[in-house]
Amino acid sequence: MKTSLMNLTFAAAVVISIMGSASAINCYVCNATDSATPFQCGEWFERFDTPDIEPQDCSGVHGAKYCIKHIGRFEVTSIKCYQCSADKTIDCSDLMIAQPDAQIQPEECDSVHGAKYCIKSTALNGGIGAKRFCSSKDLGNYCNYVQNKGDRMEYRSCIFTCSTDGCNGSTRINLSSSTAVGLLAISLVALIKNLL
Repeated sequence: MKTSLMNLTFAAAVVISIMGSASAINCYVCNATDSATPFQCGEWFERFDTPDIEPQDCSGVHGAKYCIKHIGRFEVTSIKCYQCSADKTIDCSDLMIAQPDAQIQPEECDSVHGAKYCIKSTALNGGIGAKRFCSSKDLGNYCNYVQNKGDRMEYRSCIFTCSTDGCNGSTRINLSSSTAVGLLAISLVALIKNLL
């Protein structure tokens, strides 16, 4: 009698577990930021006559009982970049940013939608110097020689792109004392020019 009661209990448990797994919940599983299928998971994707996505069986998620719809800005961590221009402040120069107690530190790139990259541009930005900013596009790494109208000299203009926090700071380079003095003189001239 006890054996048949135990067998009946075991059989009932098996039937319940089979029925429970057979009736798994179906949910839409997608991400609106997926660049392979843009616009397929937007807020109103059901407005299309024949949507490309269909609800999926969630039996692969242990104990799945609910479908979740998450909208708005979420799961985004903004990159932190140096954001300054040497024509506005001498603190943006490589020599100043390289200091451990530098005035300018990397900041969140919240003002640039989809920022993934830090850029350092060395060029004529209202003066000779560096400009550091956030970007949603990879601008690459390259250098060109540019010349303003009326100038006899060509200036080396470079773009450096990177994708980690604070990576658009200064590169550690060993400068000769004459090069360091020259760079400092250029920075001071730019600063004095802005003050006048």
